[in-house]
Amino acid sequence: MMFAVFGLAGCPEEESDETTPPQPSADTATSEPTATAAPTVALTVDNGPGTPGVVPRAKMALDGKAPDGGATGGTFAVKGTKGSFGVPKGWGTSQAGDWSVRGATDKKSSFTAGSWGEKEDPSSKRDPAAAALGLADCTWGTPESIALGKDKLPATVADGTCKHNGAAAPAVYATIAGKDLNVAAMGTWDDAGGDQASVFSVFKSAKKAGGGGDATGIGACCAALQQNSVSAPPQQKGAYLAALGACNALRSSPQGRAGLSSVRALLAGAGVPAACQ
Repeated sequence: MMFAVFGLAGCPEEESDETTPPQPSADTATSEPTATAAPTVALTVDNGPGTPGVVPRAKMALDGKAPDGGATGGTFAVKGTKGSFGVPKGWGTSQAGDWSVRGATDKKSSFTAGSWGEKEDPSSKRDPAAAALGLADCTWGTPESIALGKDKLPATVADGTCKHNGAAAPAVYATIAGKDLNVAAMGTWDDAGGDQASVFSVFKSAKKAGGGGDATGIGACCAALQQNSVSAPPQQKGAYLAALGACNALRSSPQGRAGLSSVRALLAGAGVPAACQ
């Protein structure tokens, strides 16, 4: 009897088919995945029409705007043309080569103008004008067509940013196309203390002796075609020159703007400026 009891006590327990997984300790317990922070994206602000760093000002300030009466210190006639500008009281006169310069006594705001020939690229006068104003390291935005002054003279303007005596100085370059005109002008003011309002006032005072305004309202189109005829690739120059001739003819026609469809038709294969739409 004792043997039987001993035999039972010595028998091993039957092993279970089920295995209990080990329980993780507090030190090895898993936690929820940590969310990955979204990457920071640096935003680049484009201040100009296709030219970073150039603030678009000129078209909004000048297009179709009448003179504001701020330029009352005399008339600045542009040599070789019938164009002129009014200048603020107190502005002095100086000469830089072929360029006559008008400017504030503190030399923080200034303006100059000259002329360009029929066969010249109007943009070729930009660097000489900048040099006359003491500007360096200029960057220019995209030229835009506008109607300038009381008589809505056909003009093209471009905003720029330059250095004047090592300091930042915005600038505006304008060309005025037309018979007895072909005026190139530039104005600038120092970012620190320059008189921007007076510079724009000079531009808005632009006029042509004896009138000659844009009664048909298509002068801006003709100015844009003139600009494009110079800068266009060779295969498009002929189209732009033909359209320019038709546009200039329409300026003295009673049909005026209604005839621009014929101008656009001559530009097949070339871009139509916004001013000619």
